[in-house]
Amino acid sequence: MAWRSAVSGLLLAAVLVAPPASSQTSAGADEVVILSTYRSYNGANNLPRLRPHAGVDFGGRLGAPVLASADGVVSRIIDWPPGCGHGVVIEHPGFERWTAYCHMQSLTVGQGQRVSRGEQIGLIGMSGNTVNIPHVHMELCTSACASHADGDLSGTADPLAIADGCFASNKVYPRDRLVLTCPVPCRVWILGQ
Repeated sequence: MAWRSAVSGLLLAAVLVAPPASSQTSAGADEVVILSTYRSYNGANNLPRLRPHAGVDFGGRLGAPVLASADGVVSRIIDWPPGCGHGVVIEHPGFERWTAYCHMQSLTVGQGQRVSRGEQIGLIGMSGNTVNIPHVHMELCTSACASHADGDLSGTADPLAIADGCFASNKVYPRDRLVLTCPVPCRVWILGQ
């Protein structure tokens, strides 16, 4: 069973990871682009990082909705200008995990609020250390967290490993799975555009 979720995560990553920079200009304004994967040494701006990335960076249009990846409760509001910027942590008691979302323009949720998978929690922004690239950073934490600096992978895991495809409001998802392309609305990226 574990091999199936690993293969599923790899296939989804292959479909949704951004193509080479020369093809990125043909992307529509609302298409999902993964700018930087978990443990990547490339930043959202495609420049080298000194240490591995603790989350996944999803590129998107400035002000586009950021969506919750799974049902949960907002356990923390983050306001850290030199790092995460405006962010939120959602606790997912259904599978004892937390997701942190950073770099938002603004939040549409408050601490203690219950959220559903696919519900808007904020807007894509450039707060914190975004290197002027509109995106949302998402981390999957195995214990209560805020946000991890590059290189600090303790208590984190790869969100792609427990992904269950693109969000569809009419689909029933297992409680222990995230929707991969949340935190932004999904349109499948076709490689080689």
